[in-house]
Amino acid sequence: MEQSGAYKITERLIPESQLKAIVEDMVKDTLAQMLGVNATAQPSRQWYDTDPAYSLLGLNSDEQLRVMVRDGTLRLGYEVRDVRSPNSQTPRYQFHLEKCEARLSLPPEKRQIKKDKKSA
Repeated sequence: MEQSGAYKITERLIPESQLKAIVEDMVKDTLAQMLGVNATAQPSRQWYDTDPAYSLLGLNSDEQLRVMVRDGTLRLGYEVRDVRSPNSQTPRYQFHLEKCEARLSLPPEKRQIKKDKKSA
C-alpha cells in the first residue's frame, strides 16, 4: 500500500541506553510514590559512561566523545574523568553531562586552553 506524498511517516528509534535510563527513572518515581517518599530529594546522576553519554549529548557515536577528549574540546578533570582500574592501560571515561553541555555550547574560540603566563 502506497502512502500519499502529503504525509511521510518516519520511524524514530530511541537508543537502548536512553530507554533504559527513562524506564529506571519511571520505576524509581513509581516506587517513591508507593512508599510515600520524595524521589527527587536524592541528587540526580551526574557522571555517565561513554555509551549512554554520547546519545544523551545528542552525538552520533561514542568515538566522537573520545575524539573530543583527545583534542581538548572536553577536558580531563573538568568535564571528563578517567575511572580505569589501576592496572589498565586503556582509559575508561565518564562524562559530566551538565558540564559537557556547557562546554560544548561555547563557541570554539572560547574553548581554547588558556596558557600559563609563565610559559608565554
